Amino acid sequence: MGLIDRDFALDSGERVIALKIDDIPPDHMARYEFARQSLIDLPGPLLGADIFCGGGYGTHLLAQGLPCFIIGIDGSGESIARASQTYVDLNVMFAHKFFPFALPAEHFDFIVSMESIEHVENGALFFGLMVHALKPGGRLIISAPNASVIDLAKNPYAWHYKHFTVDEMLELGRQHQLNLISWHGADCTIVGASGKVVATNHHSPLSGTLREGQLGDTQTYYFQKPL
Repeated sequence: MGLIDRDFALDSGERVIALKIDDIPPDHMARYEFARQSLIDLPGPLLGADIFCGGGYGTHLLAQGLPCFIIGIDGSGESIARASQTYVDLNVMFAHKFFPFALPAEHFDFIVSMESIEHVENGALFFGLMVHALKPGGRLIISAPNASVIDLAKNPYAWHYKHFTVDEMLELGRQHQLNLISWHGADCTIVGASGKVVATNHHSPLSGTLREGQLGDTQTYYFQKPL
């Protein structure tokens, strides 16, 4: 299945389409709050990117909490149009781009990409692009479903190409000589004894709290590019 077969519509079932921050699932908020807290020590002004930003709520939260200008990029024109109308911040710009796309080399102080790499057919290429676009010393925060908990073969998400084990994601970091700052697990869905998801994060009562060095159904990784 190629990119042209993917459903980028707002009502595809994969996107968080809430217009109010209070209506965003708590696990999504937890990941972006982790990113904000992790990057707050960086002196501004910063240039950041939220790649595959969806409806833009996370881009907005980072823009509100960091001394930065940030660009949110997504493959859904509908999502970008809604984000541009909903989150009108002077330090935010939204752009509609399909992957693969180019990013300027050594351009960004930080890049955030939440629950996105699983949507890309060539995840290694996507990861490498983000590293390429980071300045020396830049930070990368990326999250992905944990294949050891949510087996894609048992949960055939129509929008996902691959889920990643912790070892696979850490190996991507090593291949690009990134320094691992930390990795975290969170429980965002309810997985039955058979390994099948019985409640997604849109309907799960779980908070998605990040736990350093622990496994969950969703993992978040925090890397730094060497100086």
